[in-house]
Amino acid sequence: MRAAKKKSPARIYVTFAVVLIVCGFIGGIAGYATLSNEFSVRNLGQWVNQILSSPGPWWFVPGLLMLAASTWLYIRSKRLLPQAMVDDEVFPRVNLLLGQSMFLTNLSMVFIFVAMALSYAASWGVSWSILLLLIQLVWVMAMQARIVSATKQLSPEKQGNIFDFKFQHDWYQSCDEAERQQIGQCSYRAFKITSMIYPIVLAVLAILSIIDLIAPAYSLLVGLLWLVQQFVYNYTSLKLDKARS
Repeated sequence: MRAAKKKSPARIYVTFAVVLIVCGFIGGIAGYATLSNEFSVRNLGQWVNQILSSPGPWWFVPGLLMLAASTWLYIRSKRLLPQAMVDDEVFPRVNLLLGQSMFLTNLSMVFIFVAMALSYAASWGVSWSILLLLIQLVWVMAMQARIVSATKQLSPEKQGNIFDFKFQHDWYQSCDEAERQQIGQCSYRAFKITSMIYPIVLAVLAILSIIDLIAPAYSLLVGLLWLVQQFVYNYTSLKLDKARS
């Protein structure tokens, strides 16, 4: 593998300064344009809110489709499970199918709460929204339980009950070093991406709150989420450093 080319410190500082200047320039233009066209932006915001709330219960469809796809992947993996337990060549395929099924199930959970917020803002279909919400919640929990159960059959060393509040801890403790390293890499990527997204979202919310398009509480909510992320990461890092010293 070719070694990564080392960047000079001067180039790093110049790149960082240029990015800050460009972002500040874009933010200034966006802020000025927003303030100078406050009435138009306010009308645009009202129009967007109406468009988002108009589908009503139909917002639950994406989550239902994801759960249907997740169920199909689970059924495929379940059919191959007996063969995977005795054939090392089939094992990775079944493990991948179960992972893909859990991936879609977890994504559908996010869409459930997004759909709940958007559908309840509509002026129709509230009863359908409540019914679809309950169906999806039960479906998600059932799928998670079945996927975990199948994974434990595939890898008997895995521990934990999906309905136990200590499930993530028990599951992590039963993982080997390679699996823990994979979890660490995934956590690093998630931390890196969210650390980039939070300041961008806060900047946009700040501009929107200046013109009273949204309440300042939205900025507070996102700021608290960012604070929790940074606090947990840095506190855990300091705690581990103290344990090693």
